[in-house]
Amino acid sequence: IANINVNRLLLDARLQAMIRRFRPQAIVYVPTACATVFSMLRALVLRWHGRGAPAALVTLQPRRYSALGRGLVGRLAPEWVLAQSARTALALERLGCRTSLLPPAVDLQRYQPATPGTKAALRRKYRVPSEATVVTHVGHLKGKRNLSQLLELQAQAGYHTVIVASTSTEHDVMLKRALRNAGVTVIDRYVPNIEEVYCLSDVYLFLAVEDTAAIDVPLSVLEAMACNLRVVCTPFGGLPDLFEAGEGLLYWNGQAKLPDLVELALSAPCATRALVENRTWSAAAESLVQSLESGAV
Repeated sequence: IANINVNRLLLDARLQAMIRRFRPQAIVYVPTACATVFSMLRALVLRWHGRGAPAALVTLQPRRYSALGRGLVGRLAPEWVLAQSARTALALERLGCRTSLLPPAVDLQRYQPATPGTKAALRRKYRVPSEATVVTHVGHLKGKRNLSQLLELQAQAGYHTVIVASTSTEHDVMLKRALRNAGVTVIDRYVPNIEEVYCLSDVYLFLAVEDTAAIDVPLSVLEAMACNLRVVCTPFGGLPDLFEAGEGLLYWNGQAKLPDLVELALSAPCATRALVENRTWSAAAESLVQSLESGAV
């Protein structure tokens, strides 16, 4: 692993020399979020650095293009564009890209179900009511995450809501104030052992609707499932591609009353960890290699 400060187009002699010394069979480029026209161009630059080694670009969420962008994407696309959802993959195929699915993974060693007695200790540590039904969300504290819906749950007798706000983006100050005034526990600092928050919880919620609110397969949902939490979420991005409802996973369409759906989740058997047991990082790496080997490598 090497960190190199380069310009936005990745045109750098040091980077080129490192890649050529490595003599790659293929190059995988992971941009910040999605397959923009400039991301496609950077993938071509990396291909040139690698003396024509085929390149793959990983796109984490969908992208809307201008008329000019739609014309350029297919022309600039590398050998593969790896998407997290069938919808994103299909949209890029229609623009002329060769696509394949590459869903993210989860660390099953780090994220595990709470052991007997652990949940109570963790609730004391994070000052969460010991007897409450705890509903949790982890991620960006933004309006597009639909977090105002949690106010209805917080108002329910016997419920307590916990939000761990990502420190990587600016928070919606008004939303944070409204949540705290309602009694929601908002943790707005970096939590190194985020698995502890999952383990003190009973239900995990992911209620985003806008397709740019998160990556196509939100990692927090996979982490919660690895901890065998009941999950109530919108049919966001690639989640329905990977998981059918059941085993403690419920999809919310925005029409049913959220407290009723959470009660339904709590009353049903839960085996969400079993749904992600094959979603390991080693399995994702093997899938990536197979996608590369199926081409011209």
